Amino acid sequence: MTRPRSKGPQSHDCRAGRRFFLPGAAALVGSFLLAAAGFAQPSQGASPSGDAARCRTDYRIEARLDGETKGIRGQLELDWHNASSDSVGDLWFHLYLNAFSNNRSTHLVESGGKLRDHEATSGWGWSRVTSIVAVYPNGDREDLFTTMRYRRPDDGRAEDRTVFSVDLPRAVPPGESLTVEVGWEAQLPRVRRRTGYKDDFLLVAQWFPKLGVYESGRGWNCHQFHMNTEFYADYGTYDVSLDLPREYEGKVFGSGVRVMNEIVGDRLHARFSAPSLLDRERTDAFGKSPLVHDFTWTADPRFVVENRIFRFADYAERFPNEVEKAKALLGPGVDLTLRNVDVTILVHPEHASQIERHFEATCAALFFYGLWFGEYPYQHITVIDPPYGGEGAGGMEYPTLFTAGTRLFTTEDMHRPESVTVHECGHQFWFGLVGNNEFENAWMDEGFNSYTDSEVLWRVYGAQRGTTDFARIPVEGVRVAGLPGGGKLADVLVGKSVTIPLPLVEGIEIQPLPESGFLDLWRDQPALTFVPEWTDPRWGDRSGYLRDPATDPIVTPGWEYADRMSYRTNSYPRPAVALRSLAAVVGQGAFLRGMRHYAREWRYRHPYPEDFFHSFQEGAGVNVDWYFRALFQGRGTVDWQLEVEQGRRPDPAGFFQSEGGEFFEQPAEEERSGDPAPWQVSVLVRSEGELVLPVPIRLTFEDGTTEEFLWTREEQAKRGWIRIERDSQKKLVRAEVDPERSYYLDTDMSNNAWYDETDDLAPWRWGERVLAQYQHFFHWIGGLGG
Repeated sequence: MTRPRSKGPQSHDCRAGRRFFLPGAAALVGSFLLAAAGFAQPSQGASPSGDAARCRTDYRIEARLDGETKGIRGQLELDWHNASSDSVGDLWFHLYLNAFSNNRSTHLVESGGKLRDHEATSGWGWSRVTSIVAVYPNGDREDLFTTMRYRRPDDGRAEDRTVFSVDLPRAVPPGESLTVEVGWEAQLPRVRRRTGYKDDFLLVAQWFPKLGVYESGRGWNCHQFHMNTEFYADYGTYDVSLDLPREYEGKVFGSGVRVMNEIVGDRLHARFSAPSLLDRERTDAFGKSPLVHDFTWTADPRFVVENRIFRFADYAERFPNEVEKAKALLGPGVDLTLRNVDVTILVHPEHASQIERHFEATCAALFFYGLWFGEYPYQHITVIDPPYGGEGAGGMEYPTLFTAGTRLFTTEDMHRPESVTVHECGHQFWFGLVGNNEFENAWMDEGFNSYTDSEVLWRVYGAQRGTTDFARIPVEGVRVAGLPGGGKLADVLVGKSVTIPLPLVEGIEIQPLPESGFLDLWRDQPALTFVPEWTDPRWGDRSGYLRDPATDPIVTPGWEYADRMSYRTNSYPRPAVALRSLAAVVGQGAFLRGMRHYAREWRYRHPYPEDFFHSFQEGAGVNVDWYFRALFQGRGTVDWQLEVEQGRRPDPAGFFQSEGGEFFEQPAEEERSGDPAPWQVSVLVRSEGELVLPVPIRLTFEDGTTEEFLWTREEQAKRGWIRIERDSQKKLVRAEVDPERSYYLDTDMSNNAWYDETDDLAPWRWGERVLAQYQHFFHWIGGLGG
């Protein structure tokens, strides 16, 4: 059978679409790059994308929703143009909703039968094709339905129905086109993961039979829907007509813009165009015609609808230093002006007071991402707040539309909804405009986006205030240490669960003190035991990275990571940390130029890792191929450690031989003077781990003077340590490796610095806090809260 990852020439120049084209810190940086340059030459490794990749798909969809059952009946027509070098004899499609059809789908098996921690026992969803016909350029029609068969290219699981193929009676030669008509029916699932319904709320995503991506010489890239994977599709246009119950009048929204809305009897007819008709007539700031690679829609009679406008001038005036900094880093001739964007915010009544915060966070993302990586090219963007009970729809990105997620009793410094809103809006750039293969390289959007959203959050909102929830109510501060474990014994001690054994039958479980946020509040007494916490979101990325820094390489298909933790670490915080550390290697200017060049070159295209590596270096004007191999394709880590020995030079004792051969009790050149003996300093820096990176070392003396050194990659490759020795009349007061803390990937920064004077009280203060927390906890257990 044809497999999506079959071997062959590695290029990627398919095009799905109509039968025509649309045109498409500081002073040490130089030393860092010089140290890197001799170590490796840029690899010219092959990429599936090739140089001519400009894929295109155009859909025309009509669908009717049954308001009672939440079933959909639809008909679509798509045009596909074969721009590859192959004659293509079959078509492969996704049926994503079948991931939710039973507990034996690949998605549900990999998730242990759960959808976002909820056991999947009801509310199933499914999709089935009822007809499929090929229409050739000469008007010939061929029924393909009898050739339809389900495919399992990744795991061979017979029960999985998320991919199917059909055979073409006549292959489509290179450069030729084909129209396909598909009829289908679908049942929306209860929304627990990305798509579905909750009461009358609808988030309808990945809802129609969707063509895969043909890669020249390699066949169809059309993976099954895994627990850890998202999506991949060609760019193009969507014209979608929806037939809905009348109750959704004025409360239905979709990708692009709504171009028609009328009532016919008890039904609402709405039509959408994505991109908008206005966008299709213009080119963006990079001279390219805007396209999208998906269509999603939402509806809810309870939506509170707010329409605003993002105005670039307002944010340029608010952040003038950031605009000037970007101009300086990117160089002359780069126009940073962004287009204004219509913003629609959809919230539920209980969250209406947070409309302004959703809008501000969306604008912050549009401003900073656009400033750094090029403007958001579309006329409109929609922000969706899922309802209570529909949180499974939250935190997802689709072209020109995304879902956020918030709560009650939240403040701006808690970064909710700010964090998720900036992140999901940021996906309009990483995944929306630069369309990586999310199945195989989720890190190319999630990791890039995690890096960028942390930079935005820090600039706009500052540090995040830590809180702890009790009965869904946030309380100021966090525990100074984790709660003790104990499993069943702990449950017995606190009275939460006691199992009474009985002969011949299963024991009876009783719960004298069932799980309760208010009991936890009584137990913890936050006012007495909690401490304040403020977190720089950029350092939050590092904390996430440290949870699992070395299990798998970053460059790993989403379903092949060891476990969920490895997938999350390597898709989100680890690439964010790798990018932030890359900026330390090449300098902020080169880093921004490299990222913007990549974003421009691969806009509306499908890059793979090799494309990013090459494009970044080309735009930045640097040679750091060694960095990408080590950080993205390897599992290496690094921990720099610093040790210092310092003391006065000892008075001479013993017999010393002169040049003439005679022995004296004291060397002649060291006859005593009134000055104190000089300080003898020995600084030893070690490098533990496989990564070899140029790192600065700084010595600070008692008079404020400093000495700085660069420990190069060549030196570290030869020997894993370096010793710096000095005799000086000035006392060393501080020694640091990576003094600016620029390498966020150092696995232990507690050993990066040495101080002559230390705060001996600090450990005792923190120890007292831990002791007080545990003392209070065990007192509570001893009296069961009394």
